[in-house]
Amino acid sequence: MSEESKNILSKLKELNKKKSLSIFIPTLGKKVKFLPFTLKQQKEILSKMPQDAGGLLVFNNIFNKIITDNCEDESLNVSNLNLFDRIVIILSYRVSTIGNILEGENDKTNLNEVIKNITEYDFSSIFKEETLSLKDIAANLSIPSLKYDEEVNIQISKKLSKNASTQEIVSELFTSEILKYIKTVTIEDVTVNLLNMNYYDKLEIVENLPGNFVKKVLKYIEKIKNVETELTTVNGVKVEASNELFS
Repeated sequence: MSEESKNILSKLKELNKKKSLSIFIPTLGKKVKFLPFTLKQQKEILSKMPQDAGGLLVFNNIFNKIITDNCEDESLNVSNLNLFDRIVIILSYRVSTIGNILEGENDKTNLNEVIKNITEYDFSSIFKEETLSLKDIAANLSIPSLKYDEEVNIQISKKLSKNASTQEIVSELFTSEILKYIKTVTIEDVTVNLLNMNYYDKLEIVENLPGNFVKKVLKYIEKIKNVETELTTVNGVKVEASNELFS
């Protein structure tokens, strides 16, 4: 790279720091500064438009990296942030780069209203770890961190072949979604920490949980998803945090 190119890139980086975004992070209860969204990052997102039901995994992993790269607070471990933090960051970047109005076929949605919903919501009840039990089985559940979410997503992508059917993809996503929310499993006096286990080992454990216990886990996940739907819906229109926001 020529000295001239190096100089202009250095000045661009300095300019970006002056135009950083202050974004409210729900898990921290405060605003954090992020570097502005670059054309290169937007290009990467658009180049990975979903081709199937697993496309959202790729988008989320790309944005997890953007969050890590763009966070200006070096003392903050962004890996510990969760899906609600990611949603508000994605929407804030969309507003800053394209605008706050999302146009649908028959409606227009103000994305600032969604951001306002998230920043004003009291997450104290759902951000807490929760214990479920049934006879001799117990499990500790919580919303997965971005780091854990990404680790599982990578393993799912590796497991699924390019020729996987829609049914196979949906089935794998269903199981992995349950897996993401379970931190530990205890049966009688034996406890295992799924966060630290090999993906296939913990997958096998989750797949062998009894159906009536899985039902309780799904109810917990549904509670989290209902909050997400409530906060991202404006005038009956649900805003999806996906590649299409930037197209």
